[in-house]
Amino acid sequence: MPDISKLSVEELRKLTAEAEALIESKKDQEIEDAYNKIIEIAASAGLTLEQFIEYGAQKRKKSTRKAVEPRYRNKHDSSETWTGRGKQPRWLVAQIEKGAKLEDFLI
Repeated sequence: MPDISKLSVEELRKLTAEAEALIESKKDQEIEDAYNKIIEIAASAGLTLEQFIEYGAQKRKKSTRKAVEPRYRNKHDSSETWTGRGKQPRWLVAQIEKGAKLEDFLI
């Protein structure tokens, strides 16, 4: 690496500007290279880039989490249930306000 300690302030500023421009150029080239690799990978799978991206989006949408079973049920309307997660439903809040206990609704 060259010794830059003897450069003037103006020469150092010029060198800094040139280095920043070179950094941006190299970053742009890395992005371009990565983009072209992704297009090649998609094409090797028989997909356009758009189809490849859509495939990835659909895959992320699929939930791997199991649906949570309800833990509480409304005694007056068995179709109303609550898992015990999140905000309590209105029917449960109303019953608790009337004096019922949460445990009364356990399934």
